[in-house]
Amino acid sequence: MGISLSFPAAAVAALPAPYQLRDQCTGDDDAFAADLYRATRDDLRQMPGDPAFVEQLISMQQRAQMLGYRQAYPQASYLVLQSADRPIGRLVIHREGAVLRLVDIAILPEARRQGAALAALTFLQALAAHDQLRIELAVGKDNLAARNLYQRLGFGLHGEDALQQQLAWSAA
Repeated sequence: MGISLSFPAAAVAALPAPYQLRDQCTGDDDAFAADLYRATRDDLRQMPGDPAFVEQLISMQQRAQMLGYRQAYPQASYLVLQSADRPIGRLVIHREGAVLRLVDIAILPEARRQGAALAALTFLQALAAHDQLRIELAVGKDNLAARNLYQRLGFGLHGEDALQQQLAWSAA
């Protein structure tokens, strides 16, 4: 069961201007998703070697990520986060029963630390509270900024492994 963008008014109010969410549905959105993935992969872009090979590797990794998401979450919704009608990020969300899973959230590096992720997450919390859902997500242990944001928003540790923490939030 996918997520519809016909959210209740209370949830829409949780996404402040200048931010908007919309379905990822055009070829331009696919190109943006590829550019966004590339922008978030400093680890690969800084590899020594032929730049063309590195770009191929990044493209291959992005395709593998998308294939993995589509296999694991076939009914997921892919949303573009915009600021003043300009795409700055993407969310992949999947609802199964009473759980809303934030599969992925990515924000362009130049748009980070300006409130976009906070706006998107509080929007999801309002949606989840309205529909009495639990939000679950995974965050890399090395992603301190994201972990701090999730903690400020009331997400609690649900489990962990060597690389990631599993976090959960519910309004109840």
